[in-house]
Amino acid sequence: MQEPNTTYETATGKIEYTLKSDLMFHYVMQKSKAALTHLVCALKGIAPKDVKEIIVQNPIDLNNDSKETIMDLKLTLNNNEIINIELQLYFDKFWNPRSILYLCRAYDSISEGEDYSQLKPTTHICITNIDLIEGNEEFYSHYLLLNVKNHEPYSTDFGINVLQLNHIDNATDDDINSNLVYWARLFMATTWEEFKSLADNNVIIEEVGQLIFELNTDNQAKELMEGRRRYREQLATSYASGKLDAAKEYEAALADKDATIADKDATIAELLAKIKKLENNK
Repeated sequence: MQEPNTTYETATGKIEYTLKSDLMFHYVMQKSKAALTHLVCALKGIAPKDVKEIIVQNPIDLNNDSKETIMDLKLTLNNNEIINIELQLYFDKFWNPRSILYLCRAYDSISEGEDYSQLKPTTHICITNIDLIEGNEEFYSHYLLLNVKNHEPYSTDFGINVLQLNHIDNATDDDINSNLVYWARLFMATTWEEFKSLADNNVIIEEVGQLIFELNTDNQAKELMEGRRRYREQLATSYASGKLDAAKEYEAALADKDATIADKDATIAELLAKIKKLENNK
């Protein structure tokens, strides 16, 4: 807990709710256009001067939030591109199909009667600190619809990107030069000392730090974030418990099968012995 007279500048110790809290992330990015612009530039590999306009299509209201609120950040960039950013920090065995569904929903941006030329390039970006895709240890992965034989893209206007904070050691030079590694470290900062060291008088990141501090000292916001955290942890616990129960059932079934096979082997051996004895007595 922060002391009542503590400010962002004097805050020390653990950050209770960091940028990895989906509610915190959404709130900070909708409040700081400069921070949002620089994060999107890092994810897109473009320069801030290329951003003419960036709009949050689904701002949240902390006075009207619930566990069911969709925390994905839906953006329109320069009025000609849709970007959907989600934090996925808990294991979800249905993440792959769900991410495709989210991408399709975001891409479907035209109304009935509008022509298909109005469809905007759309990217769903997932920020995670777990291995969502088995065997993938890339720091930043890009997925498109591809021809399976020659790997030519069917379309470059429709894709999913995955930023794996837990594989920051595999970042490329491009990831470093685009400031994506820097942003990854901001997401992973767990103490005020670490965060302020990364900010290092950068006015944009100082603003982010101030917004994080404000929510960490706002009792209503903390209650909402704690509720969401417990909700996610319960889901993760339920999954782990179900997986453990399934493993126990499998082991029991396997043991029964092995016992059945052993009994049959013994019966077969006994029959073979009787047959052999009969043949010897002929």
